[in-house]
Amino acid sequence: MKNQKDNFFSRFVIVPIAATLISGSILTGYGSQRVFPAKAKAASISVETAQYVADDNPAAKANSLPVDDGTAGQSGNPIKDYKVALDLLKKNYYGEPLDTKKTRQITFDGIRGMLGGLRDVYTSFFSPEEWKAMQEENSGSFEGIGALLKPNEAEKTKEIVVKEPIEGSPADKAGIKANDVIVKVNNVSVIGKTTTEAVKLIRGPGGTKVHLSVVRGKQSLEFTIVRAAVESPHMKYVMEDPTAKIGRITLDFFSEKSAEQIAHALAELKKKGAKAIILDLRGNPGGLLTAAIDISSIFVPRDLKPELNNIVVISKEGSGRESSRKLRGDFYMLDNLPFAVLVNEGSASASEIVTGCIKDYGVGTIIGERTYGKGKVQSLYPLPGNCGVKVTTALYYLPSHKDINYQSDEDGNRVPKTGGIMPDIIVSQPDANPKKSDKENDVQMQKALEFLRARVQGMTTQQATNTVKPLK
Repeated sequence: MKNQKDNFFSRFVIVPIAATLISGSILTGYGSQRVFPAKAKAASISVETAQYVADDNPAAKANSLPVDDGTAGQSGNPIKDYKVALDLLKKNYYGEPLDTKKTRQITFDGIRGMLGGLRDVYTSFFSPEEWKAMQEENSGSFEGIGALLKPNEAEKTKEIVVKEPIEGSPADKAGIKANDVIVKVNNVSVIGKTTTEAVKLIRGPGGTKVHLSVVRGKQSLEFTIVRAAVESPHMKYVMEDPTAKIGRITLDFFSEKSAEQIAHALAELKKKGAKAIILDLRGNPGGLLTAAIDISSIFVPRDLKPELNNIVVISKEGSGRESSRKLRGDFYMLDNLPFAVLVNEGSASASEIVTGCIKDYGVGTIIGERTYGKGKVQSLYPLPGNCGVKVTTALYYLPSHKDINYQSDEDGNRVPKTGGIMPDIIVSQPDANPKKSDKENDVQMQKALEFLRARVQGMTTQQATNTVKPLK
């Protein structure tokens, strides 16, 4: 087993992963609006990227504009028709001339319209800025100062507030603190700007400097910070119950670095004597398929159920051809510790692949609410001009061959409470968005701790399940 773990860390820790990211309560961008950067790869990148509640996401809708059902393109050469129409606009349109920038924009809109005709909220176009951000998000790191930003909602003012600096980041080392108000970036006022606009001013290549003017209480402070590569804060871990030795790992997104981060967290918790583990995937919208395979392999040992043939996920292409991805042989690290997975309706896509794998193999107990129900795989394809498209290329099934994809109405909208994965222990959350620090009101977390305390005391899974008292 030791050699297997050494191989794992050689694979994930010693071998560097080349890529760069910014994620966005906006990390300088993380949370409310994902901004993604990094090097666009020359070939198509197979990913499983979920857009949780994409149906209700204005940004997603903007990338899926409806098109007319008319007879455009019946000449048999729609590409020529597009070029002729564009030439006509350039020569005859009354208004501002169609310069290079405007032509570029309406061409992008044309691609969005074409993809929108598919009525698939997961197939979309990315402009060069969006494409760079997507690559960065998937990579798990970014270049900047390493601070999470948020609007000052408490005071209802148009101020940019530091939610928290990322530990060990340039912002942290420079002395930036939570609740600092950023008023200027390089002497440019950010009062009244959105967090996204502020992020664009603060971010930049590693090794370059950015000057921040900050208000902390009644103090006015000035910081000159050298930007650097920063690891995105998608994963956190803590010994949630120090007495019972129950550790908790929270993952917010599946990036290239997620398996490495999970492996590190699990190893550290075990060093501290963890006797049980919680994997918190609530609100995790998905991410890279490869990360889902690797993380499943950390928690599920091979050859546990011969009838499942070590399968993590089965994909089905449009042609009907099926193929499977299997557990990696040298990644398992759970060592049969009692284990629970927290999920809710915000757990989608790659989160559901990991949850479904854990449930099918019976290595952990799923607690919470029905997951989102996204059973589709997307692939990313670069286009000339540093932009790209995300295209639905397959359906996926759990190892048991269960289809978890949600049902759609006649307009293609998701039907709530269809598809997804049902927990073993159903626990509704009275407050749909409990604060991470508000542990007492996080009912799902409390029930997971209740269950695992019973398991640590020697109860079987069924006995421990029976001890979890339903909510009144």
